[in-house]
Amino acid sequence: MAKLNFGLRIPAVHPTDVAKLREFILESERLGFHSLWAGDHVFYQVDVLQPLHLLTWAAALTTRVRLGTAIMLTAYLNPVLLAKAAATIDCLSSGRLTLGVSIGGTEAEYRSIGVPMNERVGRVLESVRIMRRLWQEDDVAYEGRYYQVEHGTINPKPLQQSGVPIFFGAGQEPMMRRLARLADGWVASGGVTPEAFLEGVTQLNHFAEEAGRAGALGYAKLQNISIDKERVKAIEKAERHWKSYYGPRFSIEGGSVIYGTPAECADRLAVFRASEAPEVTLALEPAGLDLDQLEPLAKTVAGLS
Repeated sequence: MAKLNFGLRIPAVHPTDVAKLREFILESERLGFHSLWAGDHVFYQVDVLQPLHLLTWAAALTTRVRLGTAIMLTAYLNPVLLAKAAATIDCLSSGRLTLGVSIGGTEAEYRSIGVPMNERVGRVLESVRIMRRLWQEDDVAYEGRYYQVEHGTINPKPLQQSGVPIFFGAGQEPMMRRLARLADGWVASGGVTPEAFLEGVTQLNHFAEEAGRAGALGYAKLQNISIDKERVKAIEKAERHWKSYYGPRFSIEGGSVIYGTPAECADRLAVFRASEAPEVTLALEPAGLDLDQLEPLAKTVAGLS
């Protein structure tokens, strides 16, 4: 049976209320949540704050809660600058950062930034290799297809001894196999149902064993959740929030959104305990920044950890 850690994904909203955001971060740590995660988009129909800037601010407001990107779209970012930024946040937060990376993003984002979408996989893989070397070595030289590094030394380096953990966002088998070979863990998207996540863990454990890395992977999952003592209000919140984020045709009935009373939500969350992993971190995304969901959520998950 897997140990469950319960964190929070900071909701993307429209518009961002900075005072509410600050209280959300402070309350998350006060209530004992394991971690805070930030999403990423450059262009989007709702407010998505730049995740590393947001987590730098969160690091200054907190002392204990872990910080993570879920997921950061790294294929169009320079890996040297990203390595420097991540090392800085890890240092300022006393070693609390996890970097979730992905090949996601839209055509408009890639075209506007000047990176072809068909180069995404190669760029991400080169970026991971470069960042890891810069976090561990001095005077790094790297000659890749997309990036070149000469006399690369980053200081300060991350406080975490082996560098900032890198989790991949992945859904298709080719990327899952790359993940099993190269990443520190998997962070599944909010669109993945709990049952599909359990299947994914089993698949990744098999791929990791094939790659000679049995037991090397960590597991995390973004989990959309809407909780209220009245089921109908939980449904209303869920519909309003995720239709705003994903678009008006999105349905909360597909199995990826957990909603309902505290007891109903606890029953659905308990499914993750059946995972074939020793530990799973769930980044729960409530339906907005209002604090009325955080204390009920904390009480609901208290018995599931």
